[in-house]
Amino acid sequence: MRKTRPNCGRSEVWVNEESLSGAAKAEAIHQAALEALERKELDAAKAGFAKALEAFESLGDKVGAAMTRHNLGLTSQEAGDLSSARQWLEQSLAISEAEGLEGGIAVTSHQLGVVAQLAEEYPAARQWFERALSLEEKHGNELAVAMTCHQLGIVTQLCGDKDGAIAWYERAVETFERLGAADHAGKTRKLLDYLTDFERKGNHEGHAGPCGRLN
Repeated sequence: MRKTRPNCGRSEVWVNEESLSGAAKAEAIHQAALEALERKELDAAKAGFAKALEAFESLGDKVGAAMTRHNLGLTSQEAGDLSSARQWLEQSLAISEAEGLEGGIAVTSHQLGVVAQLAEEYPAARQWFERALSLEEKHGNELAVAMTCHQLGIVTQLCGDKDGAIAWYERAVETFERLGAADHAGKTRKLLDYLTDFERKGNHEGHAGPCGRLN
């Protein structure tokens, strides 16, 4: 999950035009880095996020610093450097916890779950996803709930609990379909069918198996 600036429910007061200009510049650098990440230009994304982080920190913008550290973690994850990804995400989480940013805590906990899953640390992944899910449910973020249920289904399946995985996948599919997120629903349904078709036919013919993650 890429992290963008949340609505924190608080007003921002800038003391002078120079501060406003600096904030706008930091946001623009961060946005350009997000676009590079979307294009899979990982070196450019990493450099852009590093520059944005320096700018946010010079402004004392804790939300911007947490957001950018999260996205540096995501960039490291995309590059296959799970150790660096975990370090950046943990730094982001620490800021969100200190600032009481529950939206940031949820999205970064989810991403730490993805990193743990990729590292085959399934019990840790489940704990991170469960933490994210509790906050997503609290704030009524149904799309995030569905995405985390999808991930919990994968982790549960990889741990050998087929019935538990089916329950998570069914919840994710129901929520995606209710929200009109057809692409996401289709990806999760493939995983669900992979398990339920095996029950009916005794094989996985026609299915490629777990896709790993949605995001």
